[in-house]
Amino acid sequence: MSSNDLLLGFDAREMRLDVAEYWPEERKRSYLLRRDIVKPLSTDTSVWRSVFDVNQTLQRPPWIGPTGELWENLQALENYLSTAWSNRREPYWLIAITLAADIPGDEERAYWNVRRGEITPPVCDPSWHLLGYDVADSSLLSGLTNLGYGNDEVQGIGGKYIPYLNEYHLFQSVESAAEFIHRAEEMAPPHAPFLVFGLWLIKMEDGQIPPD
Repeated sequence: MSSNDLLLGFDAREMRLDVAEYWPEERKRSYLLRRDIVKPLSTDTSVWRSVFDVNQTLQRPPWIGPTGELWENLQALENYLSTAWSNRREPYWLIAITLAADIPGDEERAYWNVRRGEITPPVCDPSWHLLGYDVADSSLLSGLTNLGYGNDEVQGIGGKYIPYLNEYHLFQSVESAAEFIHRAEEMAPPHAPFLVFGLWLIKMEDGQIPPD
């Protein structure tokens, strides 16, 4: 990760939903370029859902950070889950989302500098694992997995982009993701500008309840 990348916040994303049920073949044909994947991951919570949207026993506190869906404090997120979900745990991944430094212009970077709030910790830890890069708008709606493709479009652009997508349907590099920005903006002009966001795995939680 570039030292100038902006860390935007944190979330806990589900890892229990049956991919075959949640992503049936019809949805894959409509929204994915590559279909032989393990599980689609994304900045977009309609693609990769937050545990707070999946499990009704969990409720987000009134304030978690200025973006509304990303937590600005990682320790606060972990503490909240350990307390609010102490008697019932399901598999989830703690993740961080970053804005790739080299992609936005000055205006977009200034916008995110203000919007991201007081991030704690302020930078990524070297131990965090890069899951890949998504292309999304300012609300983190994914231009890669949530705009939809026609069959002709998949055939036309698939050969260009599929080699750069990993098993989570994320781009493997900032450069390959950046090349997709113009495609997303062509498909959804009202959502422009699209930018490149990194997804980082902080910790895997297997759903086991700690012993007393």
